[in-house]
Amino acid sequence: MAMCVRSPQRTLAYRLLHEGSMRAFRIGILLALLALPAAFAQVNDTYIIPAAANTPGDFGTHWKTQFSLFNPQSYDLNVSITLVPTGGTQALTKNVDVPANATALSDDIIQDLYKRTNLTGALLVATFPEDNPGVPDDVISRSFLVTSDTYNDARSGTYGQTIPGIWTGLQDYATDGISAIAHGVRNLAAQGWRANIGAVNLGRADVTMRVTVYDADGNIVQSNIPMGIPPLAHFQQRLPVEVDAGAIEFFIDDPLANDPNNSAVVFPYVSVADDLSGDPKYQSPVLLASPSVLFKQGGQAAQIGKKIDISTARRVRDGAVRLGTATLKTAAR
Repeated sequence: MAMCVRSPQRTLAYRLLHEGSMRAFRIGILLALLALPAAFAQVNDTYIIPAAANTPGDFGTHWKTQFSLFNPQSYDLNVSITLVPTGGTQALTKNVDVPANATALSDDIIQDLYKRTNLTGALLVATFPEDNPGVPDDVISRSFLVTSDTYNDARSGTYGQTIPGIWTGLQDYATDGISAIAHGVRNLAAQGWRANIGAVNLGRADVTMRVTVYDADGNIVQSNIPMGIPPLAHFQQRLPVEVDAGAIEFFIDDPLANDPNNSAVVFPYVSVADDLSGDPKYQSPVLLASPSVLFKQGGQAAQIGKKIDISTARRVRDGAVRLGTATLKTAAR
Protein backbone atom coordinates (compact mmCIF):
# COMPACT_ATOMS: atom_id res chain seq x y z
CA MET A 1 0.00 0.00 0.00
CA ALA A 2 1.36 3.40 -0.99
CA MET A 3 2.21 5.61 1.96
CA CYS A 4 3.09 9.31 2.10
CA VAL A 5 6.44 10.22 3.67
CA ARG A 6 5.85 13.31 5.73
CA SER A 7 8.05 16.28 4.93
CA PRO A 8 9.65 18.34 7.74
CA GLN A 9 6.96 20.94 7.10
CA ARG A 10 4.22 18.34 7.57
CA THR A 11 5.87 17.00 10.72
CA LEU A 12 5.93 20.53 12.09
CA ALA A 13 2.29 21.02 11.13
CA TYR A 14 1.27 17.89 13.00
CA ARG A 15 3.37 18.84 16.02
CA LEU A 16 1.94 22.36 16.17
CA LEU A 17 -1.56 21.01 15.79
CA HIS A 18 -1.15 18.52 18.58
CA GLU A 19 0.64 20.93 20.93
CA GLY A 20 -1.96 23.64 21.19
CA SER A 21 -3.37 25.01 17.97
CA MET A 22 -6.90 23.80 18.70
CA ARG A 23 -7.81 27.37 19.67
CA ALA A 24 -6.85 28.59 16.20
CA PHE A 25 -8.94 25.82 14.70
CA ARG A 26 -11.96 26.84 16.79
CA ILE A 27 -11.53 30.40 15.52
CA GLY A 28 -11.27 28.94 12.05
CA ILE A 29 -14.62 27.21 12.44
CA LEU A 30 -16.32 30.48 13.37
CA LEU A 31 -14.73 32.33 10.47
CA ALA A 32 -15.60 29.45 8.16
CA LEU A 33 -19.24 29.55 9.15
CA LEU A 34 -19.38 33.29 8.61
CA ALA A 35 -17.80 32.88 5.19
CA LEU A 36 -20.08 30.11 3.90
CA PRO A 37 -22.13 31.01 0.82
CA ALA A 38 -25.91 30.94 1.06
CA ALA A 39 -26.04 28.04 -1.40
CA PHE A 40 -24.21 25.78 1.06
CA ALA A 41 -27.43 24.46 2.60
CA GLN A 42 -29.24 24.12 -0.72
CA VAL A 43 -29.62 21.24 -3.14
CA ASN A 44 -26.88 19.78 -5.31
CA ASP A 45 -26.50 17.46 -8.32
CA THR A 46 -23.86 15.20 -6.67
CA TYR A 47 -23.86 13.58 -3.22
CA ILE A 48 -22.04 10.86 -1.30
CA ILE A 49 -23.72 8.70 1.34
CA PRO A 50 -20.61 7.49 3.20
CA ALA A 51 -22.05 4.19 4.48
CA ALA A 52 -24.72 1.74 3.30
CA ALA A 53 -25.26 -1.93 4.03
CA ASN A 54 -27.09 -5.19 3.76
CA THR A 55 -25.10 -7.27 6.21
CA PRO A 56 -25.25 -9.20 9.50
CA GLY A 57 -23.84 -7.33 12.51
CA ASP A 58 -22.82 -8.07 16.07
CA PHE A 59 -25.23 -9.55 18.63
CA GLY A 60 -27.64 -10.99 16.09
CA THR A 61 -28.35 -7.73 14.25
CA HIS A 62 -28.91 -7.45 10.50
CA TRP A 63 -28.26 -4.03 9.01
CA LYS A 64 -30.02 -2.63 5.95
CA THR A 65 -30.11 0.82 4.37
CA GLN A 66 -33.32 2.67 3.62
CA PHE A 67 -32.81 5.16 0.80
CA SER A 68 -34.93 8.20 -0.08
CA LEU A 69 -34.47 10.42 -3.14
CA PHE A 70 -36.69 13.45 -3.90
CA ASN A 71 -36.93 15.22 -7.26
CA PRO A 72 -37.92 18.89 -6.64
CA GLN A 73 -38.03 19.72 -10.35
CA SER A 74 -41.09 20.19 -12.58
CA TYR A 75 -39.71 17.50 -14.92
CA ASP A 76 -38.45 13.92 -14.55
CA LEU A 77 -34.85 13.21 -13.56
CA ASN A 78 -32.71 10.16 -14.26
CA VAL A 79 -30.44 9.68 -11.24
CA SER A 80 -27.31 7.52 -11.19
CA ILE A 81 -26.58 5.57 -7.98
CA THR A 82 -23.10 4.03 -7.78
CA LEU A 83 -22.21 1.58 -5.01
CA VAL A 84 -18.54 2.00 -3.97
CA PRO A 85 -17.89 -1.28 -2.11
CA THR A 86 -15.95 -1.84 1.10
CA GLY A 87 -12.38 -2.88 0.33
CA GLY A 88 -12.26 -1.53 -3.21
CA THR A 89 -13.88 -4.23 -5.37
CA GLN A 90 -15.49 -3.05 -8.60
CA ALA A 91 -18.24 -0.46 -8.23
CA LEU A 92 -21.80 -1.08 -9.40
CA THR A 93 -24.02 1.55 -11.05
CA LYS A 94 -27.75 1.58 -11.67
CA ASN A 95 -29.94 4.49 -12.71
CA VAL A 96 -33.34 5.39 -11.29
CA ASP A 97 -36.11 7.35 -13.01
CA VAL A 98 -37.77 9.81 -10.62
CA PRO A 99 -40.86 11.73 -11.80
CA ALA A 100 -41.35 15.43 -11.10
CA ASN A 101 -42.00 16.20 -7.40
CA ALA A 102 -41.82 12.48 -6.61
CA THR A 103 -39.90 10.43 -4.05
CA ALA A 104 -38.06 7.20 -4.87
CA LEU A 105 -37.87 5.13 -1.69
CA SER A 106 -36.32 1.76 -0.91
CA ASP A 107 -36.29 0.01 2.44
CA ASP A 108 -33.25 -2.05 1.35
CA ILE A 109 -31.35 -0.25 -1.39
CA ILE A 110 -28.55 -2.82 -1.67
CA GLN A 111 -31.00 -5.66 -2.33
CA ASP A 112 -33.59 -3.67 -4.29
CA LEU A 113 -31.22 -1.93 -6.68
CA TYR A 114 -28.22 -4.26 -6.97
CA LYS A 115 -29.78 -7.62 -6.01
CA ARG A 116 -26.99 -8.21 -3.49
CA THR A 117 -26.84 -9.20 0.17
CA ASN A 118 -23.97 -9.33 2.68
CA LEU A 119 -22.48 -6.22 1.10
CA THR A 120 -21.39 -2.86 2.49
CA GLY A 121 -20.05 0.31 0.95
CA ALA A 122 -20.85 3.93 0.10
CA LEU A 123 -23.32 5.40 -2.40
CA LEU A 124 -22.38 8.08 -4.93
CA VAL A 125 -25.59 9.67 -6.22
CA ALA A 126 -25.56 12.07 -9.19
CA THR A 127 -27.50 13.38 -12.18
CA PHE A 128 -25.35 13.34 -15.33
CA PRO A 129 -26.10 15.62 -18.31
CA GLU A 130 -25.88 12.67 -20.71
CA ASP A 131 -28.56 10.82 -18.71
CA ASN A 132 -30.89 13.84 -18.78
CA PRO A 133 -31.10 15.16 -22.35
CA GLY A 134 -33.32 18.21 -22.56
CA VAL A 135 -32.54 19.27 -18.98
CA PRO A 136 -30.39 22.45 -18.79
CA ASP A 137 -26.78 21.51 -18.09
CA ASP A 138 -26.30 23.22 -14.74
CA VAL A 139 -26.26 22.18 -11.10
CA ILE A 140 -29.57 23.75 -10.08
CA SER A 141 -31.51 22.27 -13.02
CA ARG A 142 -30.25 18.75 -12.20
CA SER A 143 -30.42 19.12 -8.42
CA PHE A 144 -32.26 16.75 -6.07
CA LEU A 145 -32.33 15.70 -2.40
CA VAL A 146 -31.16 12.40 -0.93
CA THR A 147 -30.86 10.85 2.51
CA SER A 148 -30.65 7.37 4.03
CA ASP A 149 -31.20 5.43 7.23
CA THR A 150 -29.07 2.38 8.07
CA TYR A 151 -31.08 0.31 10.53
CA ASN A 152 -31.28 -3.04 12.25
CA ASP A 153 -34.14 -5.06 10.74
CA ALA A 154 -35.64 -7.05 13.63
CA ARG A 155 -39.01 -8.76 14.11
CA SER A 156 -39.61 -6.59 17.17
CA GLY A 157 -39.10 -3.38 15.16
CA THR A 158 -36.31 -1.28 13.72
CA TYR A 159 -33.76 1.19 15.05
CA GLY A 160 -31.04 2.92 13.09
CA GLN A 161 -29.01 5.96 12.20
CA THR A 162 -29.75 8.64 9.61
CA ILE A 163 -26.88 9.07 7.14
CA PRO A 164 -27.51 12.11 4.95
CA GLY A 165 -26.14 12.83 1.52
CA ILE A 166 -23.17 15.23 1.71
CA TRP A 167 -20.79 16.68 -0.86
CA THR A 168 -17.78 18.29 0.87
CA GLY A 169 -14.84 16.11 1.94
CA LEU A 170 -11.21 16.13 3.03
CA GLN A 171 -8.11 16.24 0.87
CA ASP A 172 -4.39 15.96 1.64
CA TYR A 173 -3.63 17.83 4.89
CA ALA A 174 -0.22 19.12 3.80
CA THR A 175 -1.80 20.66 0.69
CA ASP A 176 -5.07 22.00 2.10
CA GLY A 177 -4.41 22.38 5.84
CA ILE A 178 -7.91 21.12 6.61
CA SER A 179 -8.82 18.35 9.06
CA ALA A 180 -12.16 17.19 10.46
CA ILE A 181 -13.35 16.44 13.97
CA ALA A 182 -16.16 14.44 15.61
CA HIS A 183 -16.79 14.82 19.33
CA GLY A 184 -18.77 13.22 22.14
CA VAL A 185 -17.43 9.81 21.08
CA ARG A 186 -17.63 6.81 23.39
CA ASN A 187 -15.67 3.60 22.87
CA LEU A 188 -15.75 1.63 26.14
CA ALA A 189 -16.18 -2.14 25.98
CA ALA A 190 -16.89 -2.51 29.72
CA GLN A 191 -19.77 -0.03 29.49
CA GLY A 192 -21.16 -1.39 26.22
CA TRP A 193 -20.13 1.46 23.90
CA ARG A 194 -18.59 0.57 20.55
CA ALA A 195 -17.26 3.22 18.14
CA ASN A 196 -16.56 2.44 14.50
CA ILE A 197 -14.74 4.88 12.26
CA GLY A 198 -15.02 4.75 8.50
CA ALA A 199 -14.50 6.68 5.29
CA VAL A 200 -14.91 6.52 1.53
CA ASN A 201 -11.99 7.42 -0.75
CA LEU A 202 -12.91 8.76 -4.21
CA GLY A 203 -9.26 9.07 -5.30
CA ARG A 204 -7.20 6.86 -7.60
CA ALA A 205 -4.53 5.79 -5.10
CA ASP A 206 -4.24 4.32 -1.63
CA VAL A 207 -4.53 7.10 0.93
CA THR A 208 -3.66 7.09 4.61
CA MET A 209 -6.25 8.45 7.01
CA ARG A 210 -4.54 9.52 10.22
CA VAL A 211 -6.65 9.62 13.36
CA THR A 212 -5.88 11.52 16.57
CA VAL A 213 -8.01 10.79 19.64
CA TYR A 214 -8.50 13.32 22.49
CA ASP A 215 -10.09 12.60 25.85
CA ALA A 216 -12.82 14.80 27.35
CA ASP A 217 -10.18 17.04 28.98
CA GLY A 218 -8.35 17.69 25.71
CA ASN A 219 -5.43 15.33 26.35
CA ILE A 220 -4.17 13.24 23.44
CA VAL A 221 -5.02 9.56 23.94
CA GLN A 222 -3.20 8.51 20.78
CA SER A 223 -1.88 10.57 17.89
CA ASN A 224 -1.73 9.93 14.13
CA ILE A 225 -3.12 6.38 14.10
CA PRO A 226 -2.64 5.32 10.43
CA MET A 227 -5.47 3.63 8.52
CA GLY A 228 -5.09 2.75 4.84
CA ILE A 229 -8.00 3.19 2.44
CA PRO A 230 -7.77 1.71 -1.09
CA PRO A 231 -8.69 3.78 -4.14
CA LEU A 232 -12.41 4.09 -4.95
CA ALA A 233 -13.28 2.21 -1.79
CA HIS A 234 -15.22 2.30 1.44
CA PHE A 235 -13.52 1.41 4.74
CA GLN A 236 -14.71 0.85 8.33
CA GLN A 237 -13.12 -0.53 11.49
CA ARG A 238 -13.41 -0.37 15.28
CA LEU A 239 -11.70 2.59 16.89
CA PRO A 240 -8.49 0.97 18.24
CA VAL A 241 -8.30 2.96 21.52
CA GLU A 242 -10.86 3.49 24.28
CA VAL A 243 -12.23 6.94 25.05
CA ASP A 244 -15.22 8.36 26.94
CA ALA A 245 -16.90 11.52 25.62
CA GLY A 246 -13.78 12.35 23.65
CA ALA A 247 -13.04 13.71 20.19
CA ILE A 248 -11.56 12.23 17.03
CA GLU A 249 -9.65 14.29 14.47
CA PHE A 250 -9.08 13.06 10.91
CA PHE A 251 -6.20 13.96 8.55
CA ILE A 252 -5.56 12.67 5.03
CA ASP A 253 -2.22 11.78 3.41
CA ASP A 254 -2.67 11.50 -0.38
CA PRO A 255 0.34 10.59 -2.60
CA LEU A 256 -1.50 12.05 -5.63
CA ALA A 257 -2.43 15.33 -3.97
CA ASN A 258 -0.89 17.36 -6.82
CA ASP A 259 -2.67 15.41 -9.57
CA PRO A 260 -6.07 17.10 -10.07
CA ASN A 261 -7.44 14.17 -12.12
CA ASN A 262 -6.60 11.49 -9.57
CA SER A 263 -6.31 13.17 -6.16
CA ALA A 264 -8.51 11.92 -3.36
CA VAL A 265 -11.61 13.31 -1.75
CA VAL A 266 -12.27 11.45 1.51
CA PHE A 267 -15.46 11.46 3.58
CA PRO A 268 -14.82 10.17 7.14
CA TYR A 269 -17.48 9.39 9.74
CA VAL A 270 -18.01 7.95 13.21
CA SER A 271 -20.73 5.52 14.27
CA VAL A 272 -21.19 4.76 17.97
CA ALA A 273 -23.38 1.77 18.91
CA ASP A 274 -24.88 0.88 22.27
CA ASP A 275 -24.13 -2.84 22.58
CA LEU A 276 -26.88 -3.28 25.17
CA SER A 277 -29.63 -2.14 22.79
CA GLY A 278 -27.85 -2.15 19.42
CA ASP A 279 -28.94 1.44 18.86
CA PRO A 280 -26.36 3.41 16.79
CA LYS A 281 -25.54 7.11 16.41
CA TYR A 282 -23.92 8.46 13.25
CA GLN A 283 -21.76 11.60 13.09
CA SER A 284 -20.25 13.41 10.11
CA PRO A 285 -17.13 15.25 11.31
CA VAL A 286 -16.99 19.04 11.02
CA LEU A 287 -14.25 20.33 8.73
CA LEU A 288 -11.65 22.48 10.51
CA ALA A 289 -9.33 25.12 9.08
CA SER A 290 -7.18 27.82 10.65
CA PRO A 291 -7.67 31.47 9.62
CA SER A 292 -4.35 31.38 7.74
CA VAL A 293 -5.71 28.58 5.56
CA LEU A 294 -9.14 30.14 5.08
CA PHE A 295 -7.81 33.54 4.06
CA LYS A 296 -4.62 32.63 2.21
CA GLN A 297 -6.10 33.77 -1.13
CA GLY A 298 -5.60 37.52 -0.94
CA GLY A 299 -7.88 38.00 2.05
CA GLN A 300 -10.87 36.21 0.49
CA ALA A 301 -12.16 33.19 2.35
CA ALA A 302 -11.26 29.92 0.64
CA GLN A 303 -13.69 27.07 0.15
CA ILE A 304 -13.71 24.72 3.14
CA GLY A 305 -12.92 21.22 1.97
CA LYS A 306 -13.32 19.76 -1.51
CA LYS A 307 -16.80 19.91 -3.01
CA ILE A 308 -17.34 16.94 -5.32
CA ASP A 309 -19.05 17.66 -8.61
CA ILE A 310 -20.26 15.80 -11.67
CA SER A 311 -16.70 15.41 -13.02
CA THR A 312 -15.70 13.61 -9.81
CA ALA A 313 -18.76 11.39 -10.07
CA ARG A 314 -18.00 10.61 -13.73
CA ARG A 315 -14.48 9.39 -12.90
CA VAL A 316 -15.96 6.99 -10.34
CA ARG A 317 -18.82 5.78 -12.56
CA ASP A 318 -16.57 5.21 -15.58
CA GLY A 319 -14.99 2.22 -13.84
CA ALA A 320 -18.25 0.73 -12.56
CA VAL A 321 -20.36 -2.12 -13.91
CA ARG A 322 -23.51 -0.67 -15.52
CA LEU A 323 -26.70 -2.44 -14.49
CA GLY A 324 -29.30 -0.47 -16.43
CA THR A 325 -32.25 1.57 -15.13
CA ALA A 326 -34.85 0.78 -12.46
CA THR A 327 -37.87 2.28 -10.74
CA LEU A 328 -37.84 2.19 -6.95
CA LYS A 329 -41.17 1.44 -5.28
CA THR A 330 -41.74 0.79 -1.60
CA ALA A 331 -43.14 -2.64 -0.84
CA ALA A 332 -45.84 -3.12 1.79
CA ARG A 333 -44.31 -3.64 5.22
